[in-house]
Amino acid sequence: MTAQSDTTPQTTSAEDGVTAVYQVTGMTCGHCEGAVASEIGGLAGVSSVRAEAATGRVTVVSAAPLDDAAVRSAVDEAGYELAGRA
Repeated sequence: MTAQSDTTPQTTSAEDGVTAVYQVTGMTCGHCEGAVASEIGGLAGVSSVRAEAATGRVTVVSAAPLDDAAVRSAVDEAGYELAGRA
């Protein structure tokens, strides 16, 4: 197993979609995770979202690469801040 740097963008493609990992600040609980997942999950092409308050990481699987501005807007709408790709 190889450790990855936190500054390396993590985006992978697979047959079932594109996986991207984002860093979101301000999440502290399950409610926060649900709010972020709900807003990002509403973006076109998103098939799954896993938000983790403990790490601030949000893993998104989508049919095609997402526009970072759209993800930022969704996170803002949920009341949190997108720090960038993890």
